[in-house]
Amino acid sequence: MAEETGSTTVVTKVTKDKDTAEQHPMMSFTAVTSHRTMAEAFIRELLTTGQRIMQDHDLTVEDLVSICHVALDKRDEGMVMLEGRHLRSRVSEQVSRANRYDEEFSLMSVRFESVPEENAYDAMLDTLAERMRNTDMLFMFKSRMVIMLPHTPKEPCQMLSERVGGLIDSAFANNAPPVEINWMTYPAPDIEHGSEVLDWCEDQLRT
Repeated sequence: MAEETGSTTVVTKVTKDKDTAEQHPMMSFTAVTSHRTMAEAFIRELLTTGQRIMQDHDLTVEDLVSICHVALDKRDEGMVMLEGRHLRSRVSEQVSRANRYDEEFSLMSVRFESVPEENAYDAMLDTLAERMRNTDMLFMFKSRMVIMLPHTPKEPCQMLSERVGGLIDSAFANNAPPVEINWMTYPAPDIEHGSEVLDWCEDQLRT
């Protein structure tokens, strides 16, 4: 470390404890992202590295968030929760992946049959978020939710939909307001084109 004193430069040697010097502590995620220049450089580095690893996949912001969670060992935080406006783009990506790799995924919609009280919606949200996988995504709307379940075939999704109904009943001490649960899996013999998946999602969100 150098300090300028008038015309004289004083060089101060900074020593480190041996154990500390050999370690490479991870920089705080908050410290990186709260500084615009550092955040932009960090994102560019993530994109470059990710593109080398997954050359056939266009990384999104949500992908980068997932990468950060793994890098920071935050995998116990549960599934990703997004606003409903992100649903169409994320489902489109999943449909493309399914078509390319013949990889099944499922969608589940959970909605109150009438507009719930705020605490009822929050209770259902907490119940689902605590028990789903960290690879799942939950999209939030006013009186409903849609959960995207990657790598989930038809039978496990059907079983999960039944389990979700039981979880909701338990959350409300078996006095839950009426809830409708629907689900679908893609690819499936009765679905000719991926656009039908998007149509299904929109149908689930209509009042």
